[in-house]
Amino acid sequence: MILPGGDGTAGVGSGPTCATASAAATLIKEPVDIILVLDNSGSMEDELDAVEKNINVNFANILQQSGVDYRAILISRHRKAARADSEEASTSICVSSPLSGLAACPAEAPVNSDRFFQYSVKVESTDSFDRILSTYNTKDKFKLTELGWSEWLRPGAKKVFLEMTDDNPALAVDTFVQKLTALVPANFGTVEKPNFVFHSIIGIKEKSPATTPYEPAEPIETAVCTSGGDTVANAGAGFQELSRRTGGLRFPICAFSAYDTVFSEIASDVVTKSRLACDFDIPTPSDGQTIDLSKVAVAYTQGGATAASKFGQVLTSADCQADAFYIENNHIYLCPDTCTAVKADGAAKVDVLFTCESTIILK
Repeated sequence: MILPGGDGTAGVGSGPTCATASAAATLIKEPVDIILVLDNSGSMEDELDAVEKNINVNFANILQQSGVDYRAILISRHRKAARADSEEASTSICVSSPLSGLAACPAEAPVNSDRFFQYSVKVESTDSFDRILSTYNTKDKFKLTELGWSEWLRPGAKKVFLEMTDDNPALAVDTFVQKLTALVPANFGTVEKPNFVFHSIIGIKEKSPATTPYEPAEPIETAVCTSGGDTVANAGAGFQELSRRTGGLRFPICAFSAYDTVFSEIASDVVTKSRLACDFDIPTPSDGQTIDLSKVAVAYTQGGATAASKFGQVLTSADCQADAFYIENNHIYLCPDTCTAVKADGAAKVDVLFTCESTIILK
């Protein structure tokens, strides 16, 4: 316990006059590893071109500006300098700077960066689940990894998949979840409780407008999309089911002319769900004085708001309630309900207040 300063009545300082002070708490957003899986089959030419045009501007930029600590891991065939009219050139993808380390595309090999990593492999219409599993611990042909794309995952980072295909997986969803979670449960959770989000851009029928996503609670849609003159194999029921199970969004792949909006929606969802830490050290007062922990409060300002609300202090975690926190070993912990509210606000601001009166909530 840090002892009160001065005469024992002041929140901060050693003089006879009490003065309230504050210090900004450090809220750390949960890091996110985003695994993009793109179908390289012959029917995906327009879609892959649209992804290549949008991945830097409408996906990476939003993540970068949000302050989220993210990595993008792409599983899809890299586009080399080949005949422009060849199927391999038109159904492969090359990602340039600022996301990747490539100055321009096409290029003989991908160049990874701090934020971007590509595992080059051809993904067929129905084998993306198999490709995700088979490349996890297998080195790639460009020798960018000796361990598979698993080498690029970070412990403790939230895992988010983004699948893009106009077909359905050959591997059953239950089998895929069982095999994926068995790889490293710390990364993906368990069969009973998967710990990843799976978004999908698939052959599902458009809503109005076409870029409106299907939410996880909505049922599987069997009708297919038709906009943009696109022809899809099916509505991707298997991918839909996995998105529904894991809280992911579903978009129609036919809306490739509006992928700027689709990628913005997915990036925004990643930002919103990138959790804030609900515990933090007590900052040192700017004047360096000692403080009385019983007079510590937490002020919470919602994103976009100017006025702050104040959380009170309970003595232990067992006393937790809404709008409250507790202190253990000079460390502040937000109570569960309080934590949920703060995590839902991607632009939250939290300050620790050193007040003149006790902030402890009396029963």
